[in-house]
Amino acid sequence: MTSARIDLIFPRFKLLSGAERAILGLAEAMSNAGHSPRIICHQFDKSCESRLVNGVELVCSGRRLDWTPNRYLNAAFDYMRAFQLRAFLNPKADIQILFGPALPLIVNLRKLRRSKAVVLYYCWEPPRVLYQDREIVLSRLGWLSRFMSFALRAYTVWDRYMVALTDGVCTSSQFAAKRIQECYGRPATPVTLGVDRLRLRKVVDNVPDIPPVMLTVNYLHPRKRVDLIIEAVAMCGRAMSPGEKPKLVIVGDGPERRSLEELVVRLGLSSRVRFAGFVPDDELPRYYGSATCYLHAGVEESFGLSVIEASYCGRPVVAVDEAGIKETVEHGVTGYRVPATAIDLATAIDQILERLDHGRSLGQAGHRRIEERYRWEQGVVDVMQLARDVKVWR
Repeated sequence: MTSARIDLIFPRFKLLSGAERAILGLAEAMSNAGHSPRIICHQFDKSCESRLVNGVELVCSGRRLDWTPNRYLNAAFDYMRAFQLRAFLNPKADIQILFGPALPLIVNLRKLRRSKAVVLYYCWEPPRVLYQDREIVLSRLGWLSRFMSFALRAYTVWDRYMVALTDGVCTSSQFAAKRIQECYGRPATPVTLGVDRLRLRKVVDNVPDIPPVMLTVNYLHPRKRVDLIIEAVAMCGRAMSPGEKPKLVIVGDGPERRSLEELVVRLGLSSRVRFAGFVPDDELPRYYGSATCYLHAGVEESFGLSVIEASYCGRPVVAVDEAGIKETVEHGVTGYRVPATAIDLATAIDQILERLDHGRSLGQAGHRRIEERYRWEQGVVDVMQLARDVKVWR
């Protein structure tokens, strides 16, 4: 396929975060490579518009996906209304990529033979609500939890059936590929992600602020374990005077913000922790540039786009030693990977605070690693190679 028509299908683009940035980054690289990408969705938040470039067509139905006050329950509508996106697909598309909640559309495409395209499923990981986060989500649904427990178990069977209908599966890391193989019994191809070099390069050589600033950029969801990061910051820097103790900036918003704010108050950290809320993409470099260290504690994250952005900006990373982070953070070289406890995170943070020159050395090594290994252009090559292989197999 010298020049391909590609539909990228994702029901809901929320506030610009990891999934949204990954899809938009790939779409831009596809356009730059001479392909014709179209993004198809029901909702497209204004925060994502800054990453939508010329050459990438946006098709947005504007249909409602939020039907209850509960954000966790609303996520089900992303899956339930995926079928309705079929009317917006390009009948002449060469490749159709179903991202996450768009997967149910495969049933329509296969059973009604509506598509001659190669249909790929981009699976960051098997849905957490089905395989990992079920109990966390159910605990937040109140009286609906009993009904939803049955529904989620039934949908697990349906999920495996749908994945089997796709032509191929791609994902973001070797860790995620292994999990997909274990869960679905079929291989998945890692697709290289990247960073916006032009936007981030200007802060690579910034000298971190004093007193030191810890940074995390996350959608505030229980699986991100931002509470663990807050507890770690409370423990570190004990040998420092009050004015020297590290501060924490939390960039991002989400359903757990109120409980995290309450935790900060309980720990007496109100003067040291700032919730920056959602930050537009163009302003993120300023936050990376002012940070002494980047913190990550997500539960078995398959990748972590903000982690490689921080590393590209020359910030040492302290992260939990889990999942895809083992591929992006080299322990003792670009940062530290530690067990998922507040005391272990705090100990690693202190190692950087006590030797800021060593922290800068870790950050410089991280920059070189990301520069060499993570480019959107390679992601397009990976997708196109998988599509070519699928055409030969089927």
